[in-house]
Amino acid sequence: MPELSIVVVTYKMQREAPRTIFSLLPPAQRLIDDLDYELVVVDNGSPEPLTLEGIPRSNVHLVRIEPGKASVSPAVCINQVVRQHASGELILICVDGARLASSHLVRRTVDVLARHPDAFTYVASRHLGPKLQMQSVREGYDQTAEDLLLDSVPWRTDLDELYNISVWAGAHDANNPLLQNESNAFGLTRTNWDRFGGYNEGFSRPGGGLCNLEIFSRMVNRKDALNVLLWGECTFHQVHNGAATSHAGYFGESLEEFRGITGENYRLPSYRFLADLGEDFGRLQKLKQVLLPQAR
Repeated sequence: MPELSIVVVTYKMQREAPRTIFSLLPPAQRLIDDLDYELVVVDNGSPEPLTLEGIPRSNVHLVRIEPGKASVSPAVCINQVVRQHASGELILICVDGARLASSHLVRRTVDVLARHPDAFTYVASRHLGPKLQMQSVREGYDQTAEDLLLDSVPWRTDLDELYNISVWAGAHDANNPLLQNESNAFGLTRTNWDRFGGYNEGFSRPGGGLCNLEIFSRMVNRKDALNVLLWGECTFHQVHNGAATSHAGYFGESLEEFRGITGENYRLPSYRFLADLGEDFGRLQKLKQVLLPQAR
């Protein structure tokens, strides 16, 4: 039985998903030779089935949910896959399969959860490109431009090169990137996943609406919460005409759905957290070189 199960959700991501998967496996992921983990990739109703040619890893499992059986929201399929296909005691959820990972994300997630089983770990989010993708796509940034951008840096040999061609995502406070309202790579034990109920399946909009914000808020505000930000780790969003980044009114419409499901207006979460600087892995140096200059 693997120690960790990583669940990655995809929809019409034949271009993006192979890159994401590459970034979550060795040698791109560092210092994980002793770690037994599986990567469960969910093809959630894509009209054309996702194929993973060139990724022969035995620990990568592709789960196909046929279009007629798939929900347009990832909330349902994530809960289903965790129950039926993920076998690790530790769970790492990546709700958007278009996001590349930084180099020590897997190692540090496992290490923190091994030391602190009650912890909720999470990482920062960035958008590839010159601006937030909601803005840059209106100015001509597209998949072709992004392919050229990725080709301009040796990210396949060093995932941290992605910091140099990306900006902070909208999940972060504009004045303080340490503060965020969601994460695309959060970790917890299976016990806590079951205890807190996974995703709220009432979120049924394409892309999930605010389902990822809701579960983040619920987790960081749980009683006696131990929240651990893996500072220096990150996910990097590839442009793919997704619901949130390609539709200007998406967030406002999702606020209405949130009110209907929870009976409350969405509010930015206020919570306490510890920032793990990853000093044992040299991540503090990355903090000084890349993250702090851009936060000024």
